[in-house]
Amino acid sequence: QALGSSLYKSASPYGSLNNIVDGLSSLTEHFSDLSLSSEARKPSKRPPPNYLCHLCFNKGHYIKDCPQARPKGEGLTPYQGKKRCFGEYKCPKCKRKWMSGNSWANMGQECIKCHINVYPHKQRPLEKPDGLDVSDQSKEHPQHLCEKCKVLGYYCRRVQ
Repeated sequence: QALGSSLYKSASPYGSLNNIVDGLSSLTEHFSDLSLSSEARKPSKRPPPNYLCHLCFNKGHYIKDCPQARPKGEGLTPYQGKKRCFGEYKCPKCKRKWMSGNSWANMGQECIKCHINVYPHKQRPLEKPDGLDVSDQSKEHPQHLCEKCKVLGYYCRRVQ
């Protein structure tokens, strides 16, 4: 039995079971602090001056302190503001992933394979300082797949 337990310890890349339990407990506490529930949230430290909240795209607070935070399930998209933003999409049917610099609150984009409307699971400001979200102006926006364009009846970028 001693041989078996020492073999188990050396085979485990994660250490003892107690370490795993302690780690999970610590993670649970950390994630409960990140909750966006409607109960009172204590503001955290101030973000850097150029940081934009990923929910309302305003400066001065992190997303967990956002005054526009809603209970999960309200709204069809993470962002609920009026500006265009950068969205990440994943079709629930075929699992195809794509990104778009033409993402809007409560508006989806049609999956080119399945032809179903897909809402973004992540949205963030276009004005990211790292330049990752700069859209390629030479690339044509597929208006026939954009819910915002369909609702407006014209190219959604004319709104801004």
